[in-house]
Amino acid sequence: MSAGGRVAITGLGVVSPVGNDIHSFWKNSVAGVSGIRSIERFDSANFGCKVAGQVEGLSESPFYKKKYIRIDPCSAMGLVAASQALAQAGIEMGSEKRARYGVYSGTGIGGVTTHETACLKYAAKPDDPRISPLAIVRVMNNAGASEIAMHFGFAGESLTVSTACAAGLQALGEACRAIRDDRADLIVAGGSDAPLSRPLYSAWQSMRVMSSWEGDPAAASRPFSGDRSGLVLAEGAAYVILESEAHARGRGAEILGFVDGYTSNTCHGHITRPSMEHEVDVMGNALKSAGITPDDVDYIHAHGTGTEANDVIETDAIKAVFGERAADVPITSGKSMLGHTLGASGASGASGASGVFGCLRADLGTVEPQQGYRHPHHQPG
Repeated sequence: MSAGGRVAITGLGVVSPVGNDIHSFWKNSVAGVSGIRSIERFDSANFGCKVAGQVEGLSESPFYKKKYIRIDPCSAMGLVAASQALAQAGIEMGSEKRARYGVYSGTGIGGVTTHETACLKYAAKPDDPRISPLAIVRVMNNAGASEIAMHFGFAGESLTVSTACAAGLQALGEACRAIRDDRADLIVAGGSDAPLSRPLYSAWQSMRVMSSWEGDPAAASRPFSGDRSGLVLAEGAAYVILESEAHARGRGAEILGFVDGYTSNTCHGHITRPSMEHEVDVMGNALKSAGITPDDVDYIHAHGTGTEANDVIETDAIKAVFGERAADVPITSGKSMLGHTLGASGASGASGASGVFGCLRADLGTVEPQQGYRHPHHQPG
């Protein structure tokens, strides 16, 4: 990355199908516990895919109950995860303006639960729908970042990234650039998505990328396995606290890790189909940004959706970048246990989650298992 000192990670927070705090999230992840279960939010009888990664128990917390009424679940989960990360970093809620503290948040689809509720009310009573005026602010993609900034009194840059599955991780990367460029001292960065609405699920089903597995729900998401049958949707949020190394050390914060490299690009040929050429380029440029080579990499957290299009191309791209060493580097995808949390998937490893996973792995020297992997999905090309 360009100019400036190193960017430190000082806090982690997560809300996920396998745990709503860092301790339970990591404990269940390394134990191979799946958060994928039969759908409980709506009747899935007419869908081919009847499972999802659902967050449970969060609505019972006093903090969540207080906020849940007036904001969308996407924003609420993000606020809870960000609050955990800030607490670990030693940043308390305050009313004073923190002019150099910011929020960079990613989401793929934003407040879809609010949007669905408003549409159903309008359809039921088009002449008198009585839709809440708060629906507008709840549904906006920047609602999550705004809630975090308002709650903690952050007056620095508040930026929302909406780049589908890359949103949370890209928010983290752009936050690093802002700190490196001396535009901020500290940034809450990550992503949140809550896509488990019936209409949206139906649309995903129509794309023909959803898992067709009819057995144990825990085995429905099988990235890179030869018998994989598609992706499983999930909800969740993951955030990290990023700050300049000088700022972190100046306030005596515990440094959990550093972000040394980041880059992004665009597969311009198709809106959903990945490109091996562009994946090779972006990985190579990320290594260059960090000032390292493929030989310095000890672990790869893959996108690993469990779809035919992604898994083959991603595997071939990794082989192209890492050569013969690709077979010796551990590679896993958190989607085997979490499902696909869309904009949160890069942060948990769920965008912020890749960042969360990465810090925990480095600190504990442990890699979570790749659930559902039975045999290679294709021969080396």
